[in-house]
Amino acid sequence: MNRPVTDPASLPHSRRHPRAGTAAPRRWPWYLLVGSLAVNMLLGGILAAQALHLLPPPPPPEPGQGMKGFIERAARELSPADAEVLRHSYEAERATLTRMHENMEAMRDQLWASMQAPAFDPEALRRSLEEAHATEADLRRRVDSRVIEALVQLSPEGRRKLVELGPPR
Repeated sequence: MNRPVTDPASLPHSRRHPRAGTAAPRRWPWYLLVGSLAVNMLLGGILAAQALHLLPPPPPPEPGQGMKGFIERAARELSPADAEVLRHSYEAERATLTRMHENMEAMRDQLWASMQAPAFDPEALRRSLEEAHATEADLRRRVDSRVIEALVQLSPEGRRKLVELGPPR
């Protein structure tokens, strides 16, 4: 026969509020609260990591996309004449940048195909990689020549601003 107790004096000393003599609320020990928080954070981290792992990776940027963003950012900082030189140089070599990207993809595909072949032919792989490297060097020389040509046409102030912007990413 449990009855509610209304007289605080009839409660055991440990259940009475120290000042009012009324029943005190039951408190959780602090270490249980901290432990519960730690477990919740751990589980949240595990769930977040798994959710992020299930997301597909972002698509690769289009060829020249990093350079295009740099040109647009630089054009906002440069004089109109210097910005036009930069834009013209980029547009003239956009096809070369695309070919460089395609060459790198082809080289990677050749490497994977040769590794998956039933009979690995190291000489064939060596020849195809040397050819891809030669193509890359030719394309790089062309882009380098265009960069030098553009830098010659820029004003000293334009070159200084490009240095302040840092390398393209």
